[in-house]
Amino acid sequence: MRNFAVVGPWQATRERLTAALAAAPDMAVYRIGRGADPLPVSATFDPSDQPGCRSLLDWFERGAPSGAVLLVDDWGLCFEQDPGLDRVVEWIAAFGPARGVQVVVTARKWSDLPDRLRRQLHGEATDFLALHGIEADLSNKYQQHDLKTAVGVDARGWPVYLDISIGGDGLMGTYLGPERGQKLLSALLGLMVTHSPEDLNLGLFDMKNTGVFDGLSHAPHVSFLLTDETEDELLERFESGLTGEINRRQELVHSTSGCRNFTDYQEKLDAGEDLEPLAALLICVDSAEVLIERHPRFGEVLMSLTRAGRVLGIHLLYSGDAFPAQLPFTIPEWPSATPPHDLAEWAEVLPHALIGSAPPAHQVVLPPLHQSHVDLTLEMLPPGAIGLVDRPFEQRRDVLAPHFTDEFRHGAIVGRPGTGKSTTLRTLATVLGDDLARYQLLDGPGEPLDPRRHIVVTARSWDQVPPFIKNSLGFGIEFRLDDPATSLVDARQAARVPDKPGHGLSVPHRLHTQIALP
Repeated sequence: MRNFAVVGPWQATRERLTAALAAAPDMAVYRIGRGADPLPVSATFDPSDQPGCRSLLDWFERGAPSGAVLLVDDWGLCFEQDPGLDRVVEWIAAFGPARGVQVVVTARKWSDLPDRLRRQLHGEATDFLALHGIEADLSNKYQQHDLKTAVGVDARGWPVYLDISIGGDGLMGTYLGPERGQKLLSALLGLMVTHSPEDLNLGLFDMKNTGVFDGLSHAPHVSFLLTDETEDELLERFESGLTGEINRRQELVHSTSGCRNFTDYQEKLDAGEDLEPLAALLICVDSAEVLIERHPRFGEVLMSLTRAGRVLGIHLLYSGDAFPAQLPFTIPEWPSATPPHDLAEWAEVLPHALIGSAPPAHQVVLPPLHQSHVDLTLEMLPPGAIGLVDRPFEQRRDVLAPHFTDEFRHGAIVGRPGTGKSTTLRTLATVLGDDLARYQLLDGPGEPLDPRRHIVVTARSWDQVPPFIKNSLGFGIEFRLDDPATSLVDARQAARVPDKPGHGLSVPHRLHTQIALP
């Protein structure tokens, strides 16, 4: 026999108590509560009847029957009506089990239960939501701002918390062994249901394809999910994008008057100041050693995120079979806890249930331009623009506008057949409009050239472009080449240019670009 507290919504605690009492039909239940109850009770006392409730102590001292149960139903309500109830119940809970008397308490949330009483009771959450104090209809989700969540329960059934705030555990540690999935899942789902995407974003790396984060990417909190199957080009974009995220946060924080760090910035946001939203970012890296071995520079990125992160609201959580030797950190142990019994069920339901409930997470990296399935046209761009330039470090796309000067007078559009050179020339002609007379646009490099005008030529390779044009490029587009090694930009980048008309590299920017259709 043991004393215990059942925590959860009213209906869920009813079901749990009904099952417990059905298993022991001979129990005599003495209830302190309000209103009718379907449970088989011997007597019910109204909590506002303080003398009657305190007479419980006399009842206990004078020989309560063995097998009796004292049920305090809805502790928050009962204690509000009788502030002295905690001392009485604590006394009975401390000495009752030795006399065959059991104390059972129900509560809507953990915070209702006083510490002095917890020492005498085992805790029991009815389900995952009850562990976090969330109603069954999710009506009170997103009400925490402390970056703290229950990850499960200890041996006595009481919640065990993970606190990733600057004042809490901060940088968290490694899980060893194959069972890390359930524990990580419990922590991340708990953070999702209690914290808004406006307060917390998640970035996830599953570098051994264990499926540890499967299904979570549907939640609005998740900025990205990368696996070992992610292409090298995309991983490199995230290497640049995460470095850019540090820079973005530094600029937001340090350009705001009176801000020294992320906490100061959040306080100003909470006070209603008109600032750009800035959520905390928790980056979870499973098997970081695989990521670093594949892209060694990611080790530097992870160290930069760790060093600057807590001041800027970035937190890292590592998991895997062993902590990567490449990272020079000493990290705390993961809190020991047993996840809730219905975790798997909520892992399937919760991410989908949260869709549309808040603005989605900030995108650390936008998709590559060539992954868009929509044709880019001039009508989509501001006047004077000819296309878009991809800037992964800045986490944005800029418009590409030709800019010719007396020093940088000419232009070239280079690429193998079928890459969109002639179309780009027509797009340029449309953009130049009334100013076209000052330009000579040639579809091919072998025609007579007029040096009094700005000249733009197309060519299959850069060695076909006249040197005086190459040396004075105000506008240059490099599409897919026959031989990437001949690139004027970078052979490695040139090899990754998609074999898709209109997609290439902007020579002045050395960045990927997409040219609009005329």
